[in-house]
Amino acid sequence: MKIKLNYSNSLTLVRIIFIPFFLVFLFAQFKYGAAIALFIFIVASLTDLYDGILARERNEVTEFGKFMDPIADKLLVFSAFVSFIQLDLVPTWMIIVMMAREFLITSLRMLAISNGNKVLPAEQSGKHKTAWHIATIITILVIIAAQSIYKVNLWLESKGPVGEHISAFIGALPYTLSFICVVYSIYSAWDFINKNRGHFIEKHNN
Repeated sequence: MKIKLNYSNSLTLVRIIFIPFFLVFLFAQFKYGAAIALFIFIVASLTDLYDGILARERNEVTEFGKFMDPIADKLLVFSAFVSFIQLDLVPTWMIIVMMAREFLITSLRMLAISNGNKVLPAEQSGKHKTAWHIATIITILVIIAAQSIYKVNLWLESKGPVGEHISAFIGALPYTLSFICVVYSIYSAWDFINKNRGHFIEKHNN
């Protein structure tokens, strides 16, 4: 695979560089650490949007970009999800299912390349899955930041039964949204395999 470092590919690499900074601030023991981590994650996610736009507008779509862009997305997304396990916000089994999906699809992409095909681009279902993952992570990070800065759950619980119900609803969001991510992951894997299965078995049948 020929590597060509253009503007869009550079944004993809920048997204990877953001990851350690995101993690450092997320686990930093000071009041605004989570808020800074949220800001970093949003900026990193925006690079995913703009590298695709740049690639199309500047005619810079490359095999390296099609292969590396989803890997950068996975590294960013799962650095957040694994962190949420450490923070006891999301159960481990959900992240294992989502990661297994990514390993499977990446392995199938590599198999397709070994069969002489070009890098298989992401399907629309995969793009929607990534968008939901990012929306889920941002929501959870907002909850973490709000709790860190304003102690929102304590404030709500002090407002009586209604506040307690709202606090319980917010507390359930990380689990609920992550479960939807699991469903999206399974569906998008099935969709990718169904639409590209000929690329995986083509040469083995000759």
